[in-house]
Amino acid sequence: MQRRALRAHKPRKLDGAQEAQLIALACSAPPKGRAGWSLRLLAGRMVALYDELDGVSYETIRRTLKKTS
Repeated sequence: MQRRALRAHKPRKLDGAQEAQLIALACSAPPKGRAGWSLRLLAGRMVALYDELDGVSYETIRRTLKKTS
């Protein structure tokens, strides 16, 4: 018999509306002077857009965008 560790589920950082905003932002034109959006740029822009987000890691951004591929 194999035992598996129970993982505590954390609440999601981004809700559905914020995820939609992130996808729209990633599909938009990149900032001036940039060839494209980086994960860190997207994370910084999301924190700037939403005051209630105290911080979003680039890994959260990557996982969110990966779901839409």
